[in-house]
Amino acid sequence: MFPPSLDLKQDRPTALLLLLPLLFVLSGTLIRFLAFRYAQPDADWTNYFGALCRWDCGWYVRMAETGYDTFPIPSRINAGNWAFFPFYPMLVGLVAKIIPLPTIVLASLLSILTAYAAVVAAWPLLGRNIRAYTLYAAFMLSGPVSFYFTTFFTEVMYVLLTTLVFRFLGRSDYLGAAGAAALLSATRIVGVFASLSIGVQALMDYRKSKGTWKGVVPGLLAQPRLVLAIFIAPLGFFTYVAFLNYWVGDGLAFSHTQRAWGRMVANPVVYLWEGLNKWPDNGALFSNSQILALAAIAGLIVTGILAWRRQWPAVVFCLFCIIIPLAAGLASMLRFMTAMAPLTITVATLLARQRVVFALSFVAIIVSAWFVTLAWLGGNVALV
Repeated sequence: MFPPSLDLKQDRPTALLLLLPLLFVLSGTLIRFLAFRYAQPDADWTNYFGALCRWDCGWYVRMAETGYDTFPIPSRINAGNWAFFPFYPMLVGLVAKIIPLPTIVLASLLSILTAYAAVVAAWPLLGRNIRAYTLYAAFMLSGPVSFYFTTFFTEVMYVLLTTLVFRFLGRSDYLGAAGAAALLSATRIVGVFASLSIGVQALMDYRKSKGTWKGVVPGLLAQPRLVLAIFIAPLGFFTYVAFLNYWVGDGLAFSHTQRAWGRMVANPVVYLWEGLNKWPDNGALFSNSQILALAAIAGLIVTGILAWRRQWPAVVFCLFCIIIPLAAGLASMLRFMTAMAPLTITVATLLARQRVVFALSFVAIIVSAWFVTLAWLGGNVALV
């Protein structure tokens, strides 16, 4: 994964590569709609998009319609919406001024389009392997947590922009990666760590071209495009900080408001241990806390595989994107892990190696989509 150089001609999607994810767009929509009708048989079919909009999705809808709060909203919880980064809700809000559709409908359609683009963009990162591409497309568009990527969550934009960052880095295009990283850092707080991936890739490129680490600092500083890229990459994050400082008088309000969401910074290992030891008392196989803890552990294991493959830019990015949220608790950890493109792409390439494993994985993705979507519609907090 993440080859050091990419052939632009081979990167161009063919008709098959364009049509295959479209098939999963259709099958995923059918699965989710049938699950909606099964779970809520008396609901009007026009409420399909609204039924799938749960948990943080409601906050994003409100942000797209009214922007950021100037103070906490007691009618929801005792917190403002500053914890949510602006790029995707802002984009939906802007499009809504042009296309007169209900916000959740428009956002869902945009998310599906974005997820489709993310799958197509991932083709070279999947080693141009059609089986890996099929698994990845099925997971993103028809899989058990495809509602993360086809309703109104920022995860889908996070996946697309992360994929583009590593596509550009695969060609050592630092400015292209920086442009995607700037938007990524305005999508989720951990997106700012893509800047480190650009720096790591530059170090690797220098070592490869010079054959030595001697003179690395002046050598890197002598590259104007790289210096400009490092400056551009975190601009989305710092722009949001400046906005919050102007809007509510606290540039770090996105962090300070975490306490109102019940998230306190502590040792990530402690959170994992406590989560693993919270056994279910309702007869379930795993508790919600255990599912979230296992998701984080799985993310760390796949990051270890990336390290074994010496994919250091992806390793640095994934470690920060796992450890930083984990230091604030297990909440949303399943969503964060499934939206980490380097992790899911790596898993897809591993599962695609053997035909039998590929076939079993494909069936598991499609079948589990039905049951997990029903759990989502029922408000299973493990999926938050």
